[in-house]
Amino acid sequence: MPIDKRTLLKKSIAKALQSPGNLVGGAVCLAASAVMWNPLPLILWGLAATGWVSLSATGDRYIKQIEDEERRGEQAKAEKDREVLRQQVEAMLGESPVAQWGRAGLLPDYLASYRRLAEIRGRVTQVLAGRSDLDEVTKAGILQQLGYMLTTYLSFVRERVSYLQILANIRPATDAFSDQPPAPATPAPQPQVPVIRRDSRLQAVRPFPQPAAALPSVEKRLAEVDAKCQALKELAQKEPATAKTREWHIGILEKQRELLLECQKRDQMVVAQLGAFTDVFEVILGRVSASQFSATEVASYMGAVVEQIVETERFVDSLRPAMDQLVGGMGPV
Repeated sequence: MPIDKRTLLKKSIAKALQSPGNLVGGAVCLAASAVMWNPLPLILWGLAATGWVSLSATGDRYIKQIEDEERRGEQAKAEKDREVLRQQVEAMLGESPVAQWGRAGLLPDYLASYRRLAEIRGRVTQVLAGRSDLDEVTKAGILQQLGYMLTTYLSFVRERVSYLQILANIRPATDAFSDQPPAPATPAPQPQVPVIRRDSRLQAVRPFPQPAAALPSVEKRLAEVDAKCQALKELAQKEPATAKTREWHIGILEKQRELLLECQKRDQMVVAQLGAFTDVFEVILGRVSASQFSATEVASYMGAVVEQIVETERFVDSLRPAMDQLVGGMGPV
C-alpha cells in the first residue's frame, strides 16, 4: 500500500533530523555554547539545521529511503502472514478424511504445487536481480504481485478444503422425517486375514489397505434432499393434519438445496483458479527471462491476472454467507 504524502513528509523530516551530520553539528555547537557561555553557536546551528532539514526532507534522498524501508517492511509482513497461512493449510490437509483423499490421489498435491510456485518466484527474483535495464520500483512491483498470488493460492486451497469437509459432514437425508429413531449403522465387516501354513506354524499376512472414500458428491447430496422432499410430500398426502408442518419442512430443504448449488458454483470457481496458477507463474518467468524484455507488457499481463484473481476472490467472498448457512443448516452425522 503506497504511503500517503503527509506521513511520508513526517518520516522524511524525522530522518533528516536524526542524520549523523545534523546530530554531530548540533553536539559541537552545544559544546561551544557551553564553553563560551554564549548561545550564538547553538542559535546559528538551529537556523542552519532548520533550512537543511527543510531542503533534505523534500528531496529525493530520504523519500526514496523511506519508501524502500516501507516496501521491505510490507514484504516481510506479507511473507510472515503467508507462512502462517501455509501452516494452517498444511494442518487442514493432514486431517481426516482430507489426508486419505490426498494419499489416494483424489486431490492434487496442493503443497507440492505451492512449493513449485514459490520456487518459480525465487527464480524470477534471481532473474530480476541481474537485469540492470529495470528500475527497483518495477522489480519490486513484479515480486509483490507474485507474492500476492502465492498468498491467494493458499487462500483458495483453504476454501477448497473447507468446502469438501463441510460436504463430507452433511447429514444424510434418511429417517429425518420419521418419528422412528434411525436404524443403527451396520458395522463394516472386518477384512479377513489370510493365513499361510508353513512348517506347522501360522503366519498372518497383513490385509491390503482399504481404499479411501470417494470425494463427497454434491449430486448425491442433492438427490438425498430431493428424495427427502418427495417423502415429505407423500406423508403430507397421507396425513393431512401434518400438511402445513411438512410444507414448512420442505421449504427448509429447498433452501438447503439452493445453498448446495451456490456452494458448488463457488467450489468450481476456486478449482478453476487453482488450476491456472502454475501456468501463470511459468509465463511470467519466461517473459522476465526473455532478452527482449518489455516491462510494460509484463505489467499489463500481470495486471490482467491479478484482476482475474481479485474477481474470483470477490465471487468466493460473496458466497461465503451461503457456506455459513450450509454449515448451520445441515448438521454433521
